[in-house]
Amino acid sequence: MELMNKDLLTLKINMTKDSISFKQDPALVAAINKLCSRNDAPSVPSLLPQRKLDFDEVQRLLKPAVVNKVDSEQITQQKGNENKVIIIRKIEGILKDIDNSAERGVSPRLVLRNQRLWSNCIYSLDRVTLKSMRNAKTTTLVYSNNEDKSRFNMIVFVLTKIHELLTKNITVTRRELFYQNVSRFVSQIKLDTAVRDACCLLETTPWSLGVVATAKGLIAGPIKMYNRDSSVLDCNVAGGTLIPQDIVGITKFETTAKYILLVEKDAIFQKLLDEGALIRLGPVILLTGKGYPDVCTRQLLYRLVSELRLRALALVDADPHGYEIYLTYKYGSLAQSHLSDSLACTSLLLLGARYQDLMTLVPTAARLALTALDRRKLAALINRPYLNTPTGDPIKEDLKRMLERGLKAELEAVVPYSVAMSDSYIPSKIIAADFLG
Repeated sequence: MELMNKDLLTLKINMTKDSISFKQDPALVAAINKLCSRNDAPSVPSLLPQRKLDFDEVQRLLKPAVVNKVDSEQITQQKGNENKVIIIRKIEGILKDIDNSAERGVSPRLVLRNQRLWSNCIYSLDRVTLKSMRNAKTTTLVYSNNEDKSRFNMIVFVLTKIHELLTKNITVTRRELFYQNVSRFVSQIKLDTAVRDACCLLETTPWSLGVVATAKGLIAGPIKMYNRDSSVLDCNVAGGTLIPQDIVGITKFETTAKYILLVEKDAIFQKLLDEGALIRLGPVILLTGKGYPDVCTRQLLYRLVSELRLRALALVDADPHGYEIYLTYKYGSLAQSHLSDSLACTSLLLLGARYQDLMTLVPTAARLALTALDRRKLAALINRPYLNTPTGDPIKEDLKRMLERGLKAELEAVVPYSVAMSDSYIPSKIIAADFLG
């Protein structure tokens, strides 16, 4: 912290200096190399949970980090075709049970795992994971119940559309699916809930069902993505490029980057690009979900970290929403707890802005008072079960101190000077290895 304060106070920027002549601080180069070397080994939990593991959990832990590329593609394609057949049969079985119940004069029903309860999740593998059907508390939707009928019909509609998608081997976005029956769903949220319910019933991911999310995130840096349709996405462009919708369709990544910098807001993402962060902090991949992260951004981050063995650092606001966004990327969310194996980036580190940055770097006039909503959110975050671990304890302490002092700040207030974020704040943090998580 002393290093960072000193750098911020003595920072002098020559705005006429040509970026080509820029020379990176040797200490930063060494710190980036060290950061890169820390993530060379496969990310396997150092301590196994003190409980009996399900078979699929054991399989994931034993899955090899590197396999032959050709074999991997063949196995993936074969497994995908087999899963498609299994899912189609599951859907046909569910719809047949509904028809049989109706023919017998019995009101059809669907049993779902309740995804509104934190107690319905387990946290011993460093992520939020929905319990299996036999261990979870369930919700039963009965067609004859007026309160359940609308949700029941939406799920059945989604199941029939998924059956069509898988049979015809096509994909649609959630938005497209919504507009296919606007009168039924009324709002996008209801469609999203129906897709989530269908995924839980079928115990699979939405992208395995041919339903992809609309991407909103951006990526920039020395990385190319090769897609199964033979197209190539080069992300080393001005302003960054939109993250692909079909993350599963990416067959290969090619990069010279040594780490990933995950940014909460688009404004900071663009500011870093304008400051020349790809050179000043490079070689680095910049990624943003533009606020609360969408599924595509979380899915891409997970793949980049796990497949390229890159360390990821998060840069968020020093406020309750910033911490919640970091925790969502790292541990997963309650609503998407059935997808955490493909979304939660458990090795993600919090670079900033932390509570201590707020108190040491932000001028008193720029510190904001917590609102009543902020306080409720902080209290809820502090009670998240996954923070009751050695890794989670320091994060919880940050949240408690923020709640006690009643203050918050945006990143712009932490580093208000031009180019200071790329030239001082972030380098100082990396050099000092001042991370959380």
